[in-house]
Amino acid sequence: MSKYTTNQIVKTLEKLFQSNVNTEKQIKAIQWDSLDEINKEFTPIEKSLIMDFRNAVVKKKIIEFLSGKNLDERNKEKHD
Repeated sequence: MSKYTTNQIVKTLEKLFQSNVNTEKQIKAIQWDSLDEINKEFTPIEKSLIMDFRNAVVKKKIIEFLSGKNLDERNKEKHD
């Protein structure tokens, strides 16, 4: 997963929400091929960000996504 800036994330999610994709169910259903149907103005980087965000939603790892952590790494930290 690429590391995205907060600005990139906010702008891309805003575009996604303005395109009426605003529920967890809708986000989970996104496929790469459907992104042009949702909004033809998504750039390739925005499409990648959306797909990474989708994976974070599916894996219930939103905080990790927002903080730039790799979603495929296992959590190596010990919790109290």
